[in-house]
Amino acid sequence: MTDGRDDGERAAGPAPAVAFDRISKTYANGTVALRDVSFSVPARTIHAICGENGAGKSTLMKILFGLEEPTGGRIWLDGRPVSTATRDFAGRHGIGMVHQHFSLIPTLSVTENIILGHEPGKGGLIDRAAARARVEMLSRRYGLAVDPDAVTGRLPVAAQQKVEILKALSRDTRILILDEPTAVLSPPEINELFSRLRDLSQHGITILFISHKLNEVRSLAETVTVLRAGQLAGAARLADVPDNMIMQMVMGRPVEITRRQPRQVTGEPLLAMSDASLASRDPADRLQSIDLVIHPGEIVGVAGVDGSGQRGLVSLVTGTARPVSGSIRFDGEDMAGASTARWRARGMAHLPSDRFTQGGVPALTLTDNAIAGTDGDKRFQRGPFLRRGAISRAVAAMVEDYSVRALSIGERLDSLSGGNVQKLIAARELATEPRFLIADQPTRGIDVAAAAFIHKRIVDAAERGAAVLLVTADLDELLRLSDRVVVMFAGRITAVLANEAQLTPERLGPFMLGLEGMP
Repeated sequence: MTDGRDDGERAAGPAPAVAFDRISKTYANGTVALRDVSFSVPARTIHAICGENGAGKSTLMKILFGLEEPTGGRIWLDGRPVSTATRDFAGRHGIGMVHQHFSLIPTLSVTENIILGHEPGKGGLIDRAAARARVEMLSRRYGLAVDPDAVTGRLPVAAQQKVEILKALSRDTRILILDEPTAVLSPPEINELFSRLRDLSQHGITILFISHKLNEVRSLAETVTVLRAGQLAGAARLADVPDNMIMQMVMGRPVEITRRQPRQVTGEPLLAMSDASLASRDPADRLQSIDLVIHPGEIVGVAGVDGSGQRGLVSLVTGTARPVSGSIRFDGEDMAGASTARWRARGMAHLPSDRFTQGGVPALTLTDNAIAGTDGDKRFQRGPFLRRGAISRAVAAMVEDYSVRALSIGERLDSLSGGNVQKLIAARELATEPRFLIADQPTRGIDVAAAAFIHKRIVDAAERGAAVLLVTADLDELLRLSDRVVVMFAGRITAVLANEAQLTPERLGPFMLGLEGMP
């Protein structure tokens, strides 16, 4: 996998589709993002790239896509050195990229999105018939069925992803980069995507697949390269390395993978929702007749395609919304109209899905974010005055205990990687030993090591008696941590399943798509 041959040797053998030759990148502020990274990817293969947040994966892909220039080294395509600084580098060299967050314009049609920037026509006029015909041809060639006339923003997420891929393939693409492409897909949709990607590989397209999910990496890719702190940590055939070895390459040390043994609980539940419904302008947040119980020490996972009512459910148990009917009780107390402050006073902690806008304030320091919501806490306040020394010591302990990588507790929150922000928010929320923990997409977008750390802390909270509501699109995470699994579709609970050996992502899929389950 690593490529140490000189230029003469490079020309002698079969040329890889892409080779990174001692690539380095140092920014003007002195930050070293990449240092002497060398590896190659054979043509017509699917190659995974793994690493922590901040390891250099995105920077390396931006260099390959022509969005950034290296400060050292060269890119080789099909055995020839190329300059990424040339105009329209990606389009001229057949490189497409599917970003984690779609770059589609929702008000445009599928055809308009796909041909945007290279529209067929003459004299400034677009040949719409030719554009539509090209989209139909691409759709047939790559087995990605789309309606060329549909308004993109009205399509389901899986269909929008097909549009994004066709857009990336629309310029005679030979190398396709995918950045965390499965975040909002159900298991059947992921299986279909992987099948299409394998077909693309058979069509001669080389695929670079960036993912934090080792089960997906192993399912799709043939080889893997791991970056750590901007340097090459290892490269191997996936058939030759176990997961713990990949994680050790990612972290530079062994990483424990948490897998909770599901348990059955008895006694009175701590949280009990009965026939709870929620009205909302956004259909994705509406709830209909929700019945849900969680016992002390129990982790209940919530599965569902994005927009199935998960946000509405979280809003009810965090005090940001009130049900239009039904009841919500916590430890026997009526909480249907309770505020967030009242929920917190009763022992609720919340790891939000959007760690920056809901969990913290990017422009404030780590210290300010770590003590948010502690007004009146005698540990940190004496009368109207803050106890600065006590605050600094407590926040420094959080940073150390949760392995938050930061230069100082006086740094702004937005100077940290996503994984480190998530660990700081978790440290703050779990510092109070909560009775009820809501973990909403707790590891979305963070690396495997940070995810393993958060998993352990969630399980520790349950072991100490907390009732845990785990809302996640990562089904591997769901099945490793949950005692029971609740499946949601269109604002309803379609199944409540014990987490047993036969419960797999494939078994959950029909419930998530509304094909099986309660009416």
